[in-house]
Amino acid sequence: MAGKHRQTCSIAGFLNLFGDAWSLMIVREALYGSTRFSEFQRNTGAARNLLSERLSTLVAHGILEKVDVGTVGARHAYHITPKGESLRPLMAAIILWSNEHLYPDGQAPNSVIHRQTGAELEGLDDLLNPALGDSRCKVAAGPGASAAARKRLGSLE
Repeated sequence: MAGKHRQTCSIAGFLNLFGDAWSLMIVREALYGSTRFSEFQRNTGAARNLLSERLSTLVAHGILEKVDVGTVGARHAYHITPKGESLRPLMAAIILWSNEHLYPDGQAPNSVIHRQTGAELEGLDDLLNPALGDSRCKVAAGPGASAAARKRLGSLE
């Protein structure tokens, strides 16, 4: 990762941990249910050395937990921690912002869905509505999603 921000600023601190091309993608995968190194690599496209470094950093910061699951040799799984789970509303906000500002109508690759009602959140105002927002949301494949994303996330239909 490039040099660290030295400002005493919450955004700079966040960027020091998540301001590279891969860390939030790894958190995304953990929130989507990935636990194994091979899943993170396949779903993010990160090089093995880079992925290993980012996973170690996320474990060191308490975002992920590394669990030994091997009966023979070293085999590990990575589980999202409560601290990592607390990033879910932020990730939902990033998806909603991206859908609104980066993708033409009908081409959004993801949708944010309210778990209880099944209603699709349309924008940040919906996410900030205490009746609809926070961890009661899930991500589903949107109309512009790839076949791989549809397989992993399910779709709106």
